[in-house]
Amino acid sequence: MKSLLLAATALVAAVAQAQTPPVQPPAAADWPTWGYDSERTAWNRGETSLSTSNVGKLKIKWQVQLPVPIIDVVLSTLTAPVVVEKVDTAQGKRDIMLILGSNDILYALDAATGATLWTRSYPNPVKPTKIATWLCPNTNNATPTIDKARSIVFFLPSDGKLRGVSLADGSDRMEATEMVAPFARAWSLNLVGDTLYTTSGRACGEITDPKSPMLAARFLDEPYNPNARPTDPSAVTAIDVADLAKPQVTRFYLSNGRPASPWGRGGLVRGPVDSVIFATSDGLFDPASGSWGDTLLQLAPKATRVVDSFTPQSHKYILSKDLGGSASPVIFPLGERKIVAYAQKEGILRLLDASNLGGKLANLHQKPLWESPLLANDLAAGTDPSQGIWGAITTWLSPGGKRFIYLPVWGPPSVKAPPFPVNGGAAPNGSIMAFEVVERDGIVSAEPRWTTRDMIMPDPVSVANGVVYATSTGGQTMQNPRTPAGERLFNTTPESIKNRSTPVGNLILQAFDAETGKPLYSSSKTITDWVHFGEPVVALGKVFLVTHDAHVYAFGL
Repeated sequence: MKSLLLAATALVAAVAQAQTPPVQPPAAADWPTWGYDSERTAWNRGETSLSTSNVGKLKIKWQVQLPVPIIDVVLSTLTAPVVVEKVDTAQGKRDIMLILGSNDILYALDAATGATLWTRSYPNPVKPTKIATWLCPNTNNATPTIDKARSIVFFLPSDGKLRGVSLADGSDRMEATEMVAPFARAWSLNLVGDTLYTTSGRACGEITDPKSPMLAARFLDEPYNPNARPTDPSAVTAIDVADLAKPQVTRFYLSNGRPASPWGRGGLVRGPVDSVIFATSDGLFDPASGSWGDTLLQLAPKATRVVDSFTPQSHKYILSKDLGGSASPVIFPLGERKIVAYAQKEGILRLLDASNLGGKLANLHQKPLWESPLLANDLAAGTDPSQGIWGAITTWLSPGGKRFIYLPVWGPPSVKAPPFPVNGGAAPNGSIMAFEVVERDGIVSAEPRWTTRDMIMPDPVSVANGVVYATSTGGQTMQNPRTPAGERLFNTTPESIKNRSTPVGNLILQAFDAETGKPLYSSSKTITDWVHFGEPVVALGKVFLVTHDAHVYAFGL
């Protein structure tokens, strides 16, 4: 009898334990990857020092100038920073900021003071055969990412080889492994499980290895040039780094050349069951021939195969006007579903079910859960001037359970855009649009809530503790200006290069109430330079920014 009683007690305890949800670890207060997490929410759930009540008191706590050459053709002199707390270093425990310069030097700074803790230099032995342009500047581009469990930072210099070094001192933790071609235009690294990903395209890379599998995948009608190397095809690259001594590389090709390249600052996002989801840019949509233009694509872990996809019904129009992928998507839970928010230069916001992106075969993967009217880009302008939705989409869940998403919009709102209850006023240059995602009677939609004042070329926003941090970058949206005679100056001309790197304003950090849109702070003329491909990083009670002239700023209380 006693043994039966003990067995029954053990069974009850086991059932109770199975029904008790696991204790979730506290949210990280640092910022270990582009967009904070592998879903690219850009929402720091662990930040508590800065709030709606005190953010108006922000001021510059420190600033440093990094010794990185400033070149007109290089628009992103520094990657966006990543930040990790409480690292054991030779100087004691330190909160560390890591930034990769366009000179292929990795800088580790003390996040509290800006002091340099260590640097590592990775000179590229490959000499480019193509003239550098601002589209293909022959430099690195991918924001590093941090593996906190193993105290490693992974990064991708311009030689295209993935490196992993110790956070404590920069010592090597893995062999350099070819990830992309040298000089490839690769986007932010993302660590999903034990696999590192990047997306690349634009045919900037130069294939130097005669045995590279990229040679077989590249486009075959490339003009012959005896003095130039073959260029890389558009691809998603995955490297399994579970065993640092034997990293395993797989690639998925989106086309056989530049078209249909994966785009957006954050590269790809983590989807259900460690799948990955990303948007492609303009190109033919012909899956049978391996071309996935203007599509939101979901791949199985390690980028081995297509799981699902969504292609707008207007994809031919999008291609004809150069309105394709320009922003990274974001994924978030809504009730029992996971929702993907997706937008492009076209200026339309779409919400998709992550478990059924486009309605499967019944409608050719072309039916979203919901799509907005035109929000921006009445000109249907691809790049001259650049308008529509750019960079990345951000999300935040309020303490009251309201789900918001935030869009960085270049150019004025569309005349077809819905009215916003809170409107910051005329915004001819750009703005941030905030929506609340709701589900009523099984129907998902995004309802407009607020917009900001006028902003010049705004970057993707970040959110922490109920505050939206946004930057008016001051950048130049005219990519190919015209002469007085009306002749277009393309990216290879000195005049166009100079124009692209000449700002029309200065970088301004702004803060808003994440729910109401109430302005809370503006740095005004505190920063005199501008930035491209950045994001405000909010971590450990500070807001970190980088500029084109290689300055790093830390704002705090």
